This record gives sequence, C-alpha cells and structure tokens, in this order.
Amino acid sequence: MKQKTYILGVIVVLFVFAGAVMKANHIAGAGITITAGVILLIVLFLPLALINNYNTECKHMNAVLHAVIYITCLIVFASMLFKIMHWPGAAIILKVAIPFPFVVFLPVYLIVTSKIKNYNIYNTVFVLFLLVYLSVFSVLLVLTISADKIDQSLVLADSYRNTTAFVREGMSEPAGANVTDYQQQLTAAADQLLATIDNCREELYNSMNAPEDPSKISARSVKVLDSRTMGAKVLLDIDHHEPALQLEKSIQNFIQVLGGFPGGESLANTASETLLISKVDARGDSWRQRLFDDEFLSWVLVYLGSMETNVRLLKNEAMMLI
Repeated sequence: MKQKTYILGVIVVLFVFAGAVMKANHIAGAGITITAGVILLIVLFLPLALINNYNTECKHMNAVLHAVIYITCLIVFASMLFKIMHWPGAAIILKVAIPFPFVVFLPVYLIVTSKIKNYNIYNTVFVLFLLVYLSVFSVLLVLTISADKIDQSLVLADSYRNTTAFVREGMSEPAGANVTDYQQQLTAAADQLLATIDNCREELYNSMNAPEDPSKISARSVKVLDSRTMGAKVLLDIDHHEPALQLEKSIQNFIQVLGGFPGGESLANTASETLLISKVDARGDSWRQRLFDDEFLSWVLVYLGSMETNVRLLKNEAMMLI
C-alpha cells in the first residue's frame, strides 16, 4: 500500500511540475497537464495517503483531523486550479480557500495535537510555515495572467491596427486652396498626437525586444507581456522625458483643437470620453498613473492601439463636419 502511494505521489509531482514548467513557457498542453496532475492529487493521492497514515497511527481521535486535512487540500488546490485555468467561479473559491486553512484547519490541528503527549513542536512550526506559503501563493495567483488572455488582448490590438489601416486608406485630405486654417491646425494636432503614440509604442517594443512586425507579437514570442511594471517603467520614466506625459499633453491639445470650430464642442467631449482622459480617479491618481501604472503590458499596447484608431476616426469626423 505504501509503495503504491509513493509511486502515485511521484507521478502526481511529475505531472504538476511538468505542467507548471509548460505554463511558464507558454507551451501547448500545459493546462491539460496541470489539470490531470491536480485531479490525481485530489482524487487519488491525498485519500490514499491520508488513509494509509490513519491506519498506521491507529489513533481514531485523529479521524476528524484527517477529514479536515482532506477538505482543506481539496478547497485550496481546487481554487488554484480554477484560477490557473481561468474557470468561472475561481474568484469566489479563492476567497474561501485563502482563509479556510487558518479558520478551519489550524484550530482543529492545534486542538488534536495538544492532546498528544510529547508532540514535536517543530511539526507545528512546519505546518504554520506551510499555511503561510499556501496563502501567499494563492494571493499571487490573483495577480497572474495566462498566455491565452494575453493573446486575446493582442487579437484586440491587431483588430485596432486593421481598423486604423482601413480608416487611413478611406480618408481623403483636402488640398490646395480648399484647406482652411482650422483644418491645418487639426491635421497638425492629430499628426503630433499620432507621432507621440508611435513613440510610446516604439519605446515599449524596444524595452521588450519585440519583433518589428506587431502582428508577430505573442505570449510565446515575448515573455514580458504579462508584466505589470514594464509599462509604467517605460512610459512614466522621468529620466526619459516621461513619454506618457507627452502623450497626455498631445491628447489635451488635440481635444482643444477639436472644440475650436462651431459645433465642435460635442466632438471634443466625445474625444475626452473615447481617449479616457475625462474620467476622474477617486484616489487622485493622474491620468497617466490610472492608465499605465500596475497594468499588464499587453493591455498597455491595446490602449495605445485604440487611441490611434480613435484619433483618426475623430479627425475624419471633424473634417466632414467643417
């Protein structure tokens, strides 16, 4: 019985470890491998290990403790699996799993072990450290993002690029004597803003060593797309003239020019909403911090792509209204 349990334990460890490595390197099949490992752990290994331990000790007063251990492991490992696989209900299960070991398991463990004479205190210390580790790991899971989610955001960014290309081809710029002073101002403001967006995007591409072709960027080709610090590090860097600050000023200038002709106030208000610059943050953070600080790098690229598309659409709309 013990030998079979040990063999099964090795198999479970191999499955979970292989799945974790595959997940970290965004290798296909990672989700299936991790799921199989966790299911084997919960359904087979843990029950066999606990039954074997219970029969060996022959201490029937520990029956409650063994049951609580299994329930705790079931909830904790299930919550981790749900979060890693982004299954529905993951957030709810995590809210239960994080405090459960401290609220349920720890009191039962301390009560049962207090009745055992000469119980080794180091076992209790080990259990406490293990609980802290599981809690910290569970919290860190909330901060992670999978390759699938990254690729979904990049699909959205690619959609913005296609839309931008379509708008650019469909726009007809007035020429010669037909160009008014306002149209010149609008074109200059839009071009400045578009150039600033391109500069921000180029700074990000350089920092993450991305392929020159944006369509080739993926979670597998660029490993830092799930970073929540690189966007802020690059765009909010004061030593490099804070590109996000230049972007904010260019947006404000563009909106001001949009509202500079009769009837343009409505279009300027629309621009404030679509470029996300009119929203007020309850914490008092600046627009730059709200948009780029503590945000996944993949979504920072989406924001920049949406800005470019919206600027071209707004400019086209203004040109038609003049």
